[in-house]
Amino acid sequence: MAAIIAEFTTEAEAYIAKGMLEAEGISAEIEPNRMATLYGAGSTWSPVRLFVADADAERARRLLVQHNDI
Repeated sequence: MAAIIAEFTTEAEAYIAKGMLEAEGISAEIEPNRMATLYGAGSTWSPVRLFVADADAERARRLLVQHNDI
């Protein structure tokens, strides 16, 4: 199963966090932000969610905090 470990206001922020997690060996996925795609907005009220496997969730959250990504 997958856990939501963070929500971002832009896809760019989510991809930065995803890249950092993957550099640390944690596979991560981003839920596409349909509102940003629809309206071409960089930021929107609809959050961009970052997911990792449940087994990696605790470590991923710690890394995001350490790197000031959340």
